[in-house]
Amino acid sequence: MARWVSYFGGSILDLSASEAARTPSRGEDRLLIQEALSGDPGFEKLVRTYERMVYRVAFRFLGNPTDSSDVAQEVFLRLHRALPQFRGDSSLSTWIYAITANLSRNAIRSRKNREKTQVLAPKEKDGDHRNFWDKAEDKGAVSSSRKLESREIHEAIQQALALLPLDYQEAVILRDMEDLDYPEIARVLKTSLGTVKSRIARGRALLREQLRELL
Repeated sequence: MARWVSYFGGSILDLSASEAARTPSRGEDRLLIQEALSGDPGFEKLVRTYERMVYRVAFRFLGNPTDSSDVAQEVFLRLHRALPQFRGDSSLSTWIYAITANLSRNAIRSRKNREKTQVLAPKEKDGDHRNFWDKAEDKGAVSSSRKLESREIHEAIQQALALLPLDYQEAVILRDMEDLDYPEIARVLKTSLGTVKSRIARGRALLREQLRELL
């Protein structure tokens, strides 16, 4: 087990918003599962396939490399134990998203006095045909003063997202940063499609209100 638990070292991953690893197809997932069930070498391949996604999602919630690494390790420990019972009712990635989101929520709830969330720019388009988060950041900034301004904006967004109710926070993260579609978010969060849409709409509205001077 220790051969793959050591993969997560805080700075191991590039968490830039433009980085988006390809999600394996159902057929590829079936092969991954078969190989993983055959022993540790196969499970290490599954870890390598999904480690970036798991760490990235955990980091979206927690904004702390150490906490995110801890959650990522726990995700794969749980996968290792539960994989023989995986029935394939959803895609493997949806199942992993659900485990990661659940463990991240638990970590947030147990961490009362620490910074909760770091936001990195997502790709979701809003009504005016711009990225929702692009409204709060000038990507063309190149001078030191503009870069400082951009960091300050990120901090403001981070603080605003951390203040959202957790149900809204996780819905916005999964949609606006992880680019999951609404049905998949509903499966991850184990709730209805209508509830997902409502949480995203309400979460965005609250963020806009808190960031109205920036947007």
